[in-house]
Amino acid sequence: MGFGRICGVPFLESSIVQIESGAEADDVVGDVSERDAIIEAAFSCLSEPHTGAVPVAAMLARAGLSTRAFYRHFESKDALFLAMMRGEGDSLARRLDRIADHYDGPPPDQLRVWLGQIFGLLQDARLNMHMTVLDSDEVRAAKGYRSAREQWHDDRERSLAAILRRGLDDGSFPSAKPEQDAIAIGAVVSHAMSRLCSDGECEVAQAEVIDFALRAVGAQFTCTESGGA
Repeated sequence: MGFGRICGVPFLESSIVQIESGAEADDVVGDVSERDAIIEAAFSCLSEPHTGAVPVAAMLARAGLSTRAFYRHFESKDALFLAMMRGEGDSLARRLDRIADHYDGPPPDQLRVWLGQIFGLLQDARLNMHMTVLDSDEVRAAKGYRSAREQWHDDRERSLAAILRRGLDDGSFPSAKPEQDAIAIGAVVSHAMSRLCSDGECEVAQAEVIDFALRAVGAQFTCTESGGA
């Protein structure tokens, strides 16, 4: 069996660096670092041009870890992909929850900030790369992907529903049906973000989604306020 070269790393399955016999991670921090290194290596490899599926061996070569390290944290390649999704989804949900829970402003402003956080993913090169990888054919083929994606949307829209509910209560969003509208606005956001766009196009798309969302919940605003900060 010869060497391959995937994600810029030459590798041979049998030559992946092995940990010493009987060695274990020194502590929880070591385990977390290993796990994070594997996840980051997977994102890196999957983001680069390649033909066919990227082997776990290539990801481990990039991370400088062993197959034993991999199976200490993940049962399978699919489990790795789902962990990547959960990590990104949980991180985004925490940021959105903070907007709903702590942003000091009226509901229309909260809604604008919430949508700005979502569209900001396209402006961050690293996060945008992660989103692109998670939407790739290889990751989408993982067993359990659909359920994980639905959970991602549920977690994302939880904070949006809270903002809409607050607007309904104080009269800012008189037409709001918080849970249903959160799903509808989330779907519009996902559609808009699925299109590759330049920074200028992203700004236009964000303004259009803000305008749609505010009108959908019955917000009253002037022309200069529509979609604006």
